[in-house]
Amino acid sequence: MSDDHPSREELAALNRETLRPERERAIWRHLLTSCRSCLAEVPAPIRLLLGLEPSRQMSMAAEDAALDKAIGRAFKTVLKKERVREAQRAQVTRVLRVLEDGGVEAAQKLPQKISDLARMEAFLTHAWSLRHDDPRSMVHLAWYAAQVSLRLDPGCYGPAQVSDFQARAHAELGNAYRVSDRLQEAADFLGRARSFFEYGTGDKLLEIRLLELEGSLAADCRQFGRASKTLLKVLEFYNQQEAFHLSGRTLIKMGLYAGYACDFDEGIRLLKRGLELVKGDPSLACAAAHNLVLFLVDTGRFREAKKLRIVHSRHLADAGGRANEVKFRALEGRIDSGLGNHQRAEGIFREVMREFHELGRHFLGALAALELSAALLVQGKSAEAAKVALEAVDIFKGLQIQREAFQAVILLRNAFEEQAATLEMVEEVAGFLRRIEIDPALRFEGQAWEGPGR
Repeated sequence: MSDDHPSREELAALNRETLRPERERAIWRHLLTSCRSCLAEVPAPIRLLLGLEPSRQMSMAAEDAALDKAIGRAFKTVLKKERVREAQRAQVTRVLRVLEDGGVEAAQKLPQKISDLARMEAFLTHAWSLRHDDPRSMVHLAWYAAQVSLRLDPGCYGPAQVSDFQARAHAELGNAYRVSDRLQEAADFLGRARSFFEYGTGDKLLEIRLLELEGSLAADCRQFGRASKTLLKVLEFYNQQEAFHLSGRTLIKMGLYAGYACDFDEGIRLLKRGLELVKGDPSLACAAAHNLVLFLVDTGRFREAKKLRIVHSRHLADAGGRANEVKFRALEGRIDSGLGNHQRAEGIFREVMREFHELGRHFLGALAALELSAALLVQGKSAEAAKVALEAVDIFKGLQIQREAFQAVILLRNAFEEQAATLEMVEEVAGFLRRIEIDPALRFEGQAWEGPGR
């Protein structure tokens, strides 16, 4: 360890107490070996802690004696900090057990001797674990954490460090609101988190976390260009750290946002890059491969989509649930339709339509019915195509879909009732219904209704 000399940046971070605990301990141990080159570089507060004097007139014996005393004091400081951290971790573990057993209500019944910082850490940890199953409780716990962060004592932790704690708690509260689709409140609390961060230590990991959450919120607000630009700094940081898996995850997010913004070529490029870096993460690789194939289908590149569907079959096999498996199957139907294999596509869409309805995913089931109607139309089965499409329209009507989507569906119904429906009309409405799920502000253009004689 004595040969592992810390950089100037690490010594500065040691002074601000922003290093990871294991690295901080390693640097203190190195300094305690009396490495003179490193001791000469330490910031003034650390020099003061070590008891080092700047006087060049000190004799070698006196200097050694002073250094011995400094080493003793510093060693005691390291041990004290380690004991405090161990006690803190034990308290966090205790609170987590209480929350797991008693739920959100238990958060208000904790023993008084639990420190505020331990409460905050435990609340945030448990809140994050609820993000998929119980977003409402996630919000409650993150709110408690943010309130506790405001009680932290600057005299104990230092004003800058307390600002970091407050930034983190408010950022996670903002993210909890985002997960719950309360986007205005999410924006408010992420804004507060940003304000706290500006008065903090400048911790890089905290900044990256804040940028990731700001990017996710921008995407949820359909500001896909802003979301991608926000993640550029995140990507640069992970590349510098050689955290290639995290770089891959960020590239996949950026690719998804680019595709949502209809920049499919850029989306495909980013997804391909990201997929190469996350092959060891089955669920993430599966999501990336699916969206890659989806964007290729959306741009009419059916042969390439089919090829990559086979190349990435190993990733796509780990779908993560029956609903995802059916979605992938529906994508295969669209590929077959695009390649002219309409009879095979018909069989796939019948199967997919039935399974979506069995899963209670009636919007997707009705959308598959429109795809089936298109496959029937192109085979000359007009009467059956009309029957299937009109049944899908009735399902859409019962789902209380967005007004613009409803108008598109009614326009298609009228065309079938007048026996004037075309393949282009069905495909335009189906494509619009897929897109409006991503961007509710879209307007239906009805270009297929603008042809000659219409």
